[in-house]
Amino acid sequence: MKKIISYYIWLAFSISSLIIIGLIALKLPVHGDESHIIDTIRLFADKFNFSTIKDYPEVTPPFFFFFYASWSKIFGSSVESLRILTLIISLLTWQLVFLLNNLFTKKSSHTLLLSLLVIINPYFWGTSVFVFTDMLAIMLCLAAVILFFKDNIILFTLFSSLAILCRQYAIIFPFSIIAFSIINLLNQKPINNRYILGSTITFLPLLILFIIWGNIAPESGIQKWIVPSPHFFNINYLNTYITFSVIYLLPLVIIFLFKKIGFDFLNIAIAFICFLILVQFPIAPSAATIIQTDIRTIGLAHIGLIKLLGEGSFLLKITLGVLLFLGCFINVVLIKYFLTEIKNRTYSKEMIFIIIWIFFLITMPLSYQVWEKYLTLILPYLILSVYLTIPSSNKGLKKQL
Repeated sequence: MKKIISYYIWLAFSISSLIIIGLIALKLPVHGDESHIIDTIRLFADKFNFSTIKDYPEVTPPFFFFFYASWSKIFGSSVESLRILTLIISLLTWQLVFLLNNLFTKKSSHTLLLSLLVIINPYFWGTSVFVFTDMLAIMLCLAAVILFFKDNIILFTLFSSLAILCRQYAIIFPFSIIAFSIINLLNQKPINNRYILGSTITFLPLLILFIIWGNIAPESGIQKWIVPSPHFFNINYLNTYITFSVIYLLPLVIIFLFKKIGFDFLNIAIAFICFLILVQFPIAPSAATIIQTDIRTIGLAHIGLIKLLGEGSFLLKITLGVLLFLGCFINVVLIKYFLTEIKNRTYSKEMIFIIIWIFFLITMPLSYQVWEKYLTLILPYLILSVYLTIPSSNKGLKKQL
């Protein structure tokens, strides 16, 4: 009964919050990337054919533009109309956030608090109304992960494929499922073989697009947006995502550190070594950001810290250093927990959250762009991975699954 009541509380909170967001933002001028994204949606609405798919001025796959163009055929392509669609998608996404957390919490208060921690991220509020590609991708990824826990392989494959056709970096999800299935292969061979097959199938639509484009994105999009990075693997991106993940998880991080007060010297030593390596690669915007916008920060939290502590100040460097060390420590604990699960042959599905985070850290430094907002995609799973390592009897995958 408490779980049902907590869901209705969350639903009421979601609807009321999104109504307020809509009333505030619906009539605002186009914001940031909305301008070119809306232009591309209108291109798909007016001229949807093979030529459009082959070459359009974006670097993201076409499903988002096709989806919004289909809406615009019925309800119009005005900014307000497209933002209403984003609000609808966001309402569904907020419910999926709750449902995912509900699978791993026995206390309804924990479900509500974890869900709230996901959506209080300012980027989550912005992508809940503005016409960006993020929210649809987040919704599809959440659906795919929940379906993985429900053992619905067919729908998992479908939603995972659609997520990849929204944003390429959604490949971290099927890669994570494949990795988990390989680790767990000897434990439940038939089901893991099916997940390996299903996850592999999810890549096929994107591979077909690569063939059509003759590249990893449409030619017009590459020319317009991609500025080659001087490095194949940008280690400073690791610094960025590890550091700012601590800020966006701060309430949970405090609880995590309090519960882990009996610090293991080996964990601290490994974290300190990682810190010493990553601190040599300081946080910095990508070449693409500097050339295209002349912005020298990588997101809202970064801007806030600079305004509060002073650009280039000693206090700013100390603060970022402390956050990086805490992030390294948390990641060492998560990986140790992950390796212990493998050693003990536990193979619980909860391992998937840590695997997703690991693949995120491996994949994102390959990108030409770095931005705090990209953490929005991964936060629901990172939050659960940290939560599930905190000693407690009030969590764990529910037996009915």
